[in-house]
Parts: sequence; structure tokens; C-alpha cells
Amino acid sequence: MRPKISVVLVVRNERDRLPQALETVGWADEVLVADTGSTDGTREFARSAGARVEELPWEGYVATRNRALALAAHDWVFFVDADERVTDALRHEILERIAAGGEALAGLRMPRLSRFLGRPVRHGAWYPDLQFRAGRRSRGFRAAGGRVHEGFFADGPVVRLRCPLLHEPYRDLSDFLRKAALYARLAAEDRAEKGGRSGPASILVRPPFEFFRSFVLKAGFLDGTAGAQVAFVHAWYYLLRAAYLREIARSSASGAGKPEAIS
Repeated sequence: MRPKISVVLVVRNERDRLPQALETVGWADEVLVADTGSTDGTREFARSAGARVEELPWEGYVATRNRALALAAHDWVFFVDADERVTDALRHEILERIAAGGEALAGLRMPRLSRFLGRPVRHGAWYPDLQFRAGRRSRGFRAAGGRVHEGFFADGPVVRLRCPLLHEPYRDLSDFLRKAALYARLAAEDRAEKGGRSGPASILVRPPFEFFRSFVLKAGFLDGTAGAQVAFVHAWYYLLRAAYLREIARSSASGAGKPEAIS
């Protein structure tokens, strides 16, 4: 008999994307939706779809994920975002690995296949985008990291799966621009706290290099137009991060304090 598994989704105002995500995780022994303040009917829909819903305050990516983790009913926990989809092949692989892994297995890492404005991205900076998302709480499975791009960790062996988790990260171009600005700002604040600085190379050299790395070195050109777009937005993120870091440094030097956060 395989161990039971909880699927956990941390959400806020995801009424439009949550239905597709929930459709792909109904096989789990528990589906827990941790809502951080939705006002668009997300909680109501999740309950009607049979998920257990808990309301949590937003305390940042790491703290909120760990709070949600503590609420799960089972030892094995699989974090899925509202913009992600679990294929049948990935489900089978997860359940097989959990059943065969025994007490030694601490977690599962999987590739993530993203789509950008409707096109799959199989090369470049976005793939294989390995994600450690399923782990055992009894083996220390936990979230850790900075304000953004947090990761999961566990105390023990983690197995890499073959099948990808599907990812639809942006609703449209406007959604991308909003998220890119938010993530770049948060990453800049993390770097500023660690003493990071943004020099001319961060503005003039790093973004073009990141475009080249994604499109040429990591073979993004094989994705055609989608590969070029991803390389551009990847470079754009580094440019934004450098610009925000310079802004934070100027504000600190002038005594103005940290610039207003983006919401």
C-alpha cells in the first residue's frame, strides 16, 4: 500500500486558472487550497470542487508555503501552483516512485515545461527548469530562500523524475510585465540586503549576455520565435533587477528609505 499524499496549492485571486489545476490533481488523497486573501471567488470555487480550503495571511513566499505545509494531512506533500498542470504521465511516475521509494526517499524533483504566450519552450533558459516540489515532512521537507525564487529542501535522497510538470506562467503580455517587475524588485531587495551593488556591467553587459546564453548557448533558437521571446524576457528581467538595485542604492544614500513596493 503506497503512502498517502497531499497536494497543496497556495493561491490568491486565481478563480480563472484554479479549475484547470484542480482537474489535474484530483487523484491525490488530499487537495488543500491555502488562500491568502482572494476576493474573486477562488475560495468558494475550491470548496465546491471538493478541495479543503484554509485561509492564511500572506507572509512572503517562504513563510506562507511553510505554513501551508504544516496544515497538510499527510507526510508526502506535493506543491502545485494554480498556473501548473499535472499530466497523467507525471501522476503515474510520482505514485510509482513514492510506492517504491521506501523510508529512505525524501523527495521528488521534476522538470517543468513552460509555455510562453501559447508556445511550448523546450530549450533556452526556461528548460528543464528542475523543480523540487514533492517531499516528506518526516524528512524535513521545507521551503527556504529569499523574497522570491524560493526553493524546497529535504534531509535525504531526492530522485529526479522524467515527466515534466506543465506550466502556463502568464495570462498575457501584461501579466508578464507585471510579474517581471515584481520579481525583479524582490530579487533586488534580497541582493541589496546582502550588500549587492549594480555597476555599469549589470546594465550594459549582463542583459545582452543572458539573451545570448538563452538563445544560443542553451539552444533557445530551436524553439523559433518562442525561443527568441523567452531570451528577450529573460534578459529584460536582469535589466530590471539591476535598475531596481541602483534605485534602492540611491534611495538609501539619500536617506529616502526603500522605494515603495510593487503590488
